Amino acid sequence: MIRARIRSIHRWASIAMLGFWLVQALTGLLLVFQWELDDATVAGPRVPTDIVAIDTRLTGLVAADPDWKIRSFNTSGSGLDRYDINLDDGGRRWTLRVDGAGRVLRRHGPGDGVHKGGLFDVAYDIHESLLAGDAGMWIVGISGLLLLSNILLGLCLAWPGRTWARWRRALRPPATLRGPARPYGWHRAIGLVMAIPAFLTIGCGTALIFLAGIEAAVGIERYEPSAPTLATGQAPIAMSAAVARARGLYPHATLTRIDYPAANAPYYGVQFRQPGEAALIFGSTIVYVSAADGRVVGVVDPYAMPLRERALDLLYPIHTGEAGGLAGRVAIVAIGLWLTAMILLGFWLWRSRRHVRKASSHGRMAQADQSEIG
Repeated sequence: MIRARIRSIHRWASIAMLGFWLVQALTGLLLVFQWELDDATVAGPRVPTDIVAIDTRLTGLVAADPDWKIRSFNTSGSGLDRYDINLDDGGRRWTLRVDGAGRVLRRHGPGDGVHKGGLFDVAYDIHESLLAGDAGMWIVGISGLLLLSNILLGLCLAWPGRTWARWRRALRPPATLRGPARPYGWHRAIGLVMAIPAFLTIGCGTALIFLAGIEAAVGIERYEPSAPTLATGQAPIAMSAAVARARGLYPHATLTRIDYPAANAPYYGVQFRQPGEAALIFGSTIVYVSAADGRVVGVVDPYAMPLRERALDLLYPIHTGEAGGLAGRVAIVAIGLWLTAMILLGFWLWRSRRHVRKASSHGRMAQADQSEIG
């Protein structure tokens, strides 16, 4: 009785969420290698990074149109010494892809849609929030919890037992299976192979949606540096000077992002990836440099974090596979394909059973008619 109830819940939850989970799986697949795929569409030779040259070009760009403000600067993620400059004029937002010397290779702005790198931005927004902001993130988080529970229910139903003979039959469905038994055999076998690693990575992604609440629950406060405000009419120090100051603390780390000063944050946030960090693309090391006088006003170093903070810092690289390098990212692709296959096989199984039930029902009705005639 309990097993029948579990099977019913598992089946109808899967059918109800089929389209949603399929979208999540497909957008997740697209995002695993988004940095390399995106940069492959941008022409231009590799140019070694020269922060002073980039700063000079960006300063000239803003000087030509004072309405533009540079918000942040981050690596393209492909390892080709290219960067995305995010700027706006208070209304419109633009992203410039530049090479290591600051020469503009591509512009993405309002109206460009999925072109010029926008495809990956849209896929990310759908994957994280359904293009619906905070409300969409809650929906994604709740659906993630439902998916996790459904994986556990499916694992309970598919578990073969303790003997190797049972596992061998479960993992190698006989080729002679016909009707609903055939999709069920494959659904069970594929589910058993990948359910646990899928639960881990999906669980990390779901936890990221609720990260602020988790941090509050375990007593982690987000670090906010304190820096002197700029005096009236005072210009911030040059971006290249802030990077040089931060680089002095981490000479062997890779520069991945720079957040420019803002009215409520009068400092540069210079982000690095230290050797060995799990976050493969951006890293978690941040040096905060005062925009007023160039002093270091704060440092976030993942190797100096308390254990609970380091554990939460691993959620994103585990979810994306970055924690395992190239092999980890390939494994995430395999999990995305697994989820897609499980959804489609589950739908096939449901349709097959409906077809059998309808055929059986029609057969009984025909027999009843024949009896009445007789």
